[in-house]
Amino acid sequence: SMEGKEKVVAEEPVLLPDKAIWHPVAPEIVFENNGKYFEWYDKEFCPLAGIDPKTAPTIGLILQKSHINTKDDTHYVSLISELESRGARVVSIYSGGLDFSGPVEEYFYDSAGRAVVDTVINLTGFALVGGPASQDHKKAAQVLKRLNRPYMCAVPLVFQSFEEWQSSELGLHPIQVALQVSLPEIDGAIEP
Repeated sequence: SMEGKEKVVAEEPVLLPDKAIWHPVAPEIVFENNGKYFEWYDKEFCPLAGIDPKTAPTIGLILQKSHINTKDDTHYVSLISELESRGARVVSIYSGGLDFSGPVEEYFYDSAGRAVVDTVINLTGFALVGGPASQDHKKAAQVLKRLNRPYMCAVPLVFQSFEEWQSSELGLHPIQVALQVSLPEIDGAIEP
């Protein structure tokens, strides 16, 4: 019987768009265009964070929507906070699929077609276009060539712990080297 018990009211789920710009302290969960994002970021966030939007380098981050949906985003929040504490502006984009070329082309350029990022870091653990089973390196290379900015891929330790990696004579697990170092290099990544 439910008599005498507090009634629990379920909240409606928040549905995120398939691609957008995300920032962990933004008043809106996501921004669907970079004009609105930079209006908030440059005018409200940067002054409070001590970042000069006119002179600060801008780092573009590529994220996975699944980590944002599930709030498994501590690694994202940590990197964003660290970059901003060092005076950089950050624009973090995500995609619901494994083709990140669309969000790169939509959010890393201003309305005049000029790149708004100085460097890009891919935190997905995947190639720019495609997952472990299938990639489109030609498309990725075209997108990155047009952007013409340094592109780096972070390598998350998913097949071994930090301690295992540190003590290993082999280094990264061979599957991880193939998926998260070699394939991104074919796209044009300059660092693992």
